[in-house]
Amino acid sequence: MAIPSHAVIVTAAGSSDRFNENRELGVKKEYLTIGEHTVLYQSVRPFLGLPNCKAIVVTHPEGMEDQCAVALEDLLEQNFVPIILVKGGKNRQESVLSGLELLASLSLPIEYVAIHDGARPYVSEQLIITTLATAKVYGGAVPVLPTTDAIKTIDEHGQIIGHSSRQKTVGVQTPQIFRYPEILEAHRQAAKTARTYIDDTEIFTDYDRRVGICEGERTNTKITYLSDIPDAEGQIERYLADLEAGRKQAKIHEAFGNALSQVKPRRMG
Repeated sequence: MAIPSHAVIVTAAGSSDRFNENRELGVKKEYLTIGEHTVLYQSVRPFLGLPNCKAIVVTHPEGMEDQCAVALEDLLEQNFVPIILVKGGKNRQESVLSGLELLASLSLPIEYVAIHDGARPYVSEQLIITTLATAKVYGGAVPVLPTTDAIKTIDEHGQIIGHSSRQKTVGVQTPQIFRYPEILEAHRQAAKTARTYIDDTEIFTDYDRRVGICEGERTNTKITYLSDIPDAEGQIERYLADLEAGRKQAKIHEAFGNALSQVKPRRMG
């Protein structure tokens, strides 16, 4: 059976607060490197290996489009699947909606949309295929893993007030894949409320849609803390130094351009 036509939204517009805990650097974890490539590159690349992918939308924070493009390395140069950068919102929910609205404006012939964390660089093509197949049955799908820790509910004072059964709880991963345009309609409805949703499965099920589960992969982990990236401290120092050098060069070129525009040719003789 042929893989249905689909698009992808990769969310990379967050502030990386936990990654930059106790620091005020504002360094995006997705733009740092693991092995030979950036986290963002590795999070996007597997989707290009699947047929019938019509577009990939990557969200970024305001003012960081250039850094996002650099982090994608040579992926923007390939001409098989268009990769489009879009400014995200103040939270994940708003960023996903921005991506969905962009897809709607393109009027692409897509049946499903996969929504993936830009900080999950270990996603495999097989997991994407399995999740897409599950979505074709239920309308929505998410890869999950059994919960191994005891799950407790706490109150605002940090006291345990409830105990959940591990047999009835799972940890969810991405990509989360949904039938289109149903996921767009659910997001539009959610945006009209004052509620902030945890993830897209919550939005989809809240608006009377079904989400099936498939088995996730232990290797499909999310980069969350500084320790998740080897040599993160050194990378951050080099990244900030290169960024500052680039900004200085940009100012020099801007100043030269301004000076050049003010020079008036003089007639000789």
